[in-house]
Amino acid sequence: MKYEAVIGLEVHAQMLTDTKIFCGCSTKFGAPPNTHTCPVCLGMPGVLPVLNKKVVEFMMKMALATRCRINGECNFARKNYFYPDLPKGYQISQYEEPLAQNGCLTILTSHGERKIRAG
Repeated sequence: MKYEAVIGLEVHAQMLTDTKIFCGCSTKFGAPPNTHTCPVCLGMPGVLPVLNKKVVEFMMKMALATRCRINGECNFARKNYFYPDLPKGYQISQYEEPLAQNGCLTILTSHGERKIRAG
């Protein structure tokens, strides 16, 4: 076989925190539009994001639960692109130096256990 099909998934998780990942705005669902915003989450000039400690705790728990390798250093970077619902023009991501990587999840299928690898 000359080629092997490799299928990747991008998985998002909604964490049960009271505030957003990089600012102190509420995450409460059901409020009127644009009420849980501030200069930081809008990406206004001169503002700096501050990482939510609870998010890091949840990230570590997920990494340990999925048997990831925890890296000694991690880095957040800006991914710049346009989406109509992303007016600031960038998304903060851990693309090149993530907190954890190469984990797996074992699931039970009709054919027995199956290991699903990450990364």
